[in-house]
Amino acid sequence: MSRYPKQLRQLLGEVREHEMTVLKDDGLYRHLRFKRPGSSLYWFDIITWPWHLVIDGDLQSFHFSREEDMLPWFESSGDISPDYWAEKLRGPTVSKTYSPEMFKRAVFERFWEDREYRSDCGLENAPLWREIRSDLLDIAEWGEEHAHAALNDFQFDGYAFTDWYDMNFRELDHHYLLSCHAISWGIRKYRAAQAVAA
Repeated sequence: MSRYPKQLRQLLGEVREHEMTVLKDDGLYRHLRFKRPGSSLYWFDIITWPWHLVIDGDLQSFHFSREEDMLPWFESSGDISPDYWAEKLRGPTVSKTYSPEMFKRAVFERFWEDREYRSDCGLENAPLWREIRSDLLDIAEWGEEHAHAALNDFQFDGYAFTDWYDMNFRELDHHYLLSCHAISWGIRKYRAAQAVAA
């Protein structure tokens, strides 16, 4: 089972009537199209050439570069490996986006990690947590810039978030995960067609 079942379910629902068209299949040069006949919703192409794989179409476009033949590299893990795959992205692209939930989790984790320091300073947890909730957690939905500014400006009874810029507020982007699942799904369809033809 995938670590990202929400995106997998969405993709499988959207591609259930897709057909594969092989536009080019010449060694490492491949152009595979996955599309529902008569529709342009959720269609995508997987294009490979030595050292490169691109997914393009109605999903977001991503360009990966890692090995001479990219298909075995994407198949090697058995499931998608979006964090590792993101390390091989080329060009300006977004694989991670700000997440209010990640912001809240990071703030809570820092609050928890600093409990001994607060105890040594005589700072009580309950009033501090109320202030954190009202000044930080309640603005999490406002966006990454507001979150950074709020952390930078936060002060309560001598407590401040230090080194907050090391905190992670980003998670893998939903569209990137859809594209990762589409690559994996498309390669499986291509391999199945090759097996039938053999």
